[in-house]
Amino acid sequence: MRALPREELRLIVLLESRAAPRLRTIEGLWRKSTRKRPGSMTAFIRAEGLLDGTEIDEIMANAPLDLVEFQRAAAAVPIEQRSHINTWIERFNAGRACASRPGKD
Repeated sequence: MRALPREELRLIVLLESRAAPRLRTIEGLWRKSTRKRPGSMTAFIRAEGLLDGTEIDEIMANAPLDLVEFQRAAAAVPIEQRSHINTWIERFNAGRACASRPGKD
């Protein structure tokens, strides 16, 4: 986990964030906490400082809503004309890169 690039860490946070409302018997992608790590990869990423806490909070607050909007818009398009979800992930990563550039308004 510590060796993963930021983009992959951000996607893990996104995945767990989207799954969280439906989780009943597990804490996250690692399932249950152990003595060495939490059940949530997001909790580990936060505790280890692999991503800034404000970035994690932003992903958790905004990305799920953005993904739901992407899915809603895609559902209105005939399946053979729909963009692949990968285009949303590319926009998700590009938006973060743009937001972190120095000199951004």
